[in-house]
Amino acid sequence: MTPDHPSSTPDEANDTEFFGLVWPGKEAARAAATAPIPRSFTRDSALSTTTDTRNAIFVADNLPALQELVAQGELFDVLYIDPPYNTGKDFVYRDNYRLRRQMRSGSYAEWHSEWLSMLLPRLILAREVLSTEGFILVSIGEDEVANTRKVLDEVFGEGCFAGQLIWKKAGTGKNDSKYAVVEHEYILCYARTLDNPGFNIDSQGHTTTKYNHEDEKGKYSLVRLDSKTLGYLPSLDFPISGPDGTQYWPDQPPGKNHVARWRWGKEKVATHYDELVFRRGFVYTKNYQKVGARPRSILDGERFGVTRTGRRDAEEVMGLEGIFDFPKPVRLIKHLISIAGPKNARVLDFFAGSGTTAQAVLELNKEDGGSRSFHLVQIPEPTSPRSAAYRAGFSTVADICIERVRMVPGSEFHVFKQY
Repeated sequence: MTPDHPSSTPDEANDTEFFGLVWPGKEAARAAATAPIPRSFTRDSALSTTTDTRNAIFVADNLPALQELVAQGELFDVLYIDPPYNTGKDFVYRDNYRLRRQMRSGSYAEWHSEWLSMLLPRLILAREVLSTEGFILVSIGEDEVANTRKVLDEVFGEGCFAGQLIWKKAGTGKNDSKYAVVEHEYILCYARTLDNPGFNIDSQGHTTTKYNHEDEKGKYSLVRLDSKTLGYLPSLDFPISGPDGTQYWPDQPPGKNHVARWRWGKEKVATHYDELVFRRGFVYTKNYQKVGARPRSILDGERFGVTRTGRRDAEEVMGLEGIFDFPKPVRLIKHLISIAGPKNARVLDFFAGSGTTAQAVLELNKEDGGSRSFHLVQIPEPTSPRSAAYRAGFSTVADICIERVRMVPGSEFHVFKQY
């Protein structure tokens, strides 16, 4: 990328140098987040399924839709987006603040700049509608992951970076790559604030610990009661008597004293003595196996699905084949929502596509008794006259989204259109 100001004297450069990602049109894109845009939304009663629901689908460009949500003071617990990559040929979000005169038409610089200028104001507004303990999760491929992470760092703050998850999207890789075969995409995760308590436990997750022992309370592993890394304290260096009268002390390193100490104090040892295990000259505590584990960064396997899984999800619920290209698997989005928000989370997807996020919310609620709500925004992008979707009667992607969500069992929602 090239700076907005392509030339300057050494003194001028020193005055304006800063760390960050720059591209032509960036400041105009930033200003677009708060620039006045007509945003008149009306509920479409013919397309809405009920008047008593928190779920909503907005048929509109997401920039004015996000501005409207900000103006209404709406807050969401989980934001998930899968923004479309700009190929330079059929990019839908052609905002009018692009600075095409600064770039050679059709160049890679123009494609990246146009795409980043589209994303920046939407992320600025997304931060405004994200609750203080919320997360934004962004699916992104290799082409834009580096740039997108820099923009997210700038909008949400580097300290709020919560992880870069890797999803294996392909069951088998294509062998036509010049270099390594790309079988994965990323999910960039950011918290709204530094005080965010973190991800929820992955209920289907597991640790690498081997639980080789079992009693009436369940399976457990053994953890040494003594520690050489917590810092020595004289009050935690005392003898413990085993059932046979043997005296146990913290195991000191060879030739050293006052290094190791117990993790428990005398009072806790006395209160929880029956939880201690005396074995091979050491004292252990029982670490019982818990349900679930901390989420892991590698999302690989049947429980997360692959690209063809997402296509099958859409086709099965709609009863039609080839309606939408490359939708994410429902099971992947269910996992992301479950680790990122509470069971009553308000979930917003402002690049809704075929409506995978809504299906994920509804299925997750059915599985765990949650009361999450979905809120989708999808621009009425025309379908190609040569596509299966067009032949099936869907003139826009928003039409596909509404119909797919309608077909999910138990689905109820409002539809709002921009006029």
